[in-house]
Amino acid sequence: MDGNPAPADPLRGRRRFLIGLVTGAVVMAIAGLGASTLIKSPQQAAAEAAPPAPSLITATVERRVLEQAVVLRGTVEPDRALDVKAVLGEGRAVISQRTVKAGDLVEAGTVLAEISGRPVIALGGLVPPYRDIHTGMKGSDVEQLQSALGDLGYRISDQDGVFGASTERAIRKMYQARDYDPPVEESDPVAVPTVSPSASPAAAPRPDAYLPMSEVYYVKSLPARVAAVKAGLGAEVREAILTLSVGKMVVRGILAPADRELVETGMPVRILNETTGDEAAGKLASIGALKQGAGSETGHPITVSSTKSLPADFTGEDVRLTVTAATTEEAVLVVPVSAIFSAADGSTRVLRAPGGDQRQSVPVRTGASAGGFVEVSGDGLAEGDRIAVGERSG
Repeated sequence: MDGNPAPADPLRGRRRFLIGLVTGAVVMAIAGLGASTLIKSPQQAAAEAAPPAPSLITATVERRVLEQAVVLRGTVEPDRALDVKAVLGEGRAVISQRTVKAGDLVEAGTVLAEISGRPVIALGGLVPPYRDIHTGMKGSDVEQLQSALGDLGYRISDQDGVFGASTERAIRKMYQARDYDPPVEESDPVAVPTVSPSASPAAAPRPDAYLPMSEVYYVKSLPARVAAVKAGLGAEVREAILTLSVGKMVVRGILAPADRELVETGMPVRILNETTGDEAAGKLASIGALKQGAGSETGHPITVSSTKSLPADFTGEDVRLTVTAATTEEAVLVVPVSAIFSAADGSTRVLRAPGGDQRQSVPVRTGASAGGFVEVSGDGLAEGDRIAVGERSG
């Protein structure tokens, strides 16, 4: 074997040179392509940096009744609360039967409570009882009793203010209709009537019924409603046994000082019970002087009366009140307040946008405003037109 090296191939070096040349060209081409994507002309860079053209925000010209409203909260409560305190008779006074519960309607003749087995009956009247009323008595309290018995449907033929036979019969019937024995006069053990041996036992006189002051409670305004029962079954009677809501239910709230200029008494109010979704109509009955308090408690106390009696489920509810401070009474042309602008000549205008890039400045006259809308009038604007209210970045 010959130990001398093989002669060099003269073409190998040339091939290596060509491969390197091609590879370098490819690398330079790729680098050039990448650089071309990074290098931009000043005009191109400025165009790409500029914000996109803004687009117009439009709204529709509408026709509607425009109302200016003040919204606040209120609580439904009785016009007047009355604590019922029973006039106690002899012996221990204990609630022996519950006859009413909170929310019940109290009418003339309703048994408010049973104390030691005897009823306390509600009757219409102004003067609280101050004595037991017996046959033969006279006075304004007798006349008040006769009027109350007449309201229950009992016929009274006695002279006004004189406790006679028809008044006695009416008292007896009143108790019997409520399943109670009427209280009767105690017989005089000294005055024993002489009865003939041949006389029938049935001929003995019947003791007269009377009205104990402990078994009646006069209420000025009926019907009323039970707001709360304060003495439960078996409780010893010491204080008020229950509270009555007397008069119509009203809504009381606090009007913010900033809204005082907008409202006056007599304005219509919508009363919304958000618990049930029921709504009632009312009016602003009174506005009090500014009252200082904590936070939202600072303001003018107001009272809202309902047009019709509020349903029972409104009692005690926190409701939303919407006071209609102003109204256009009929439908008018309105646009959003943001559509209104002042031109250089001082006129009030809106920018009509029929479509595309079209813009038309239209002079208008403004009227009432409420809820973010303003009444407009003038030529060149009609219901359904689109108007500019702002611009949105692209």
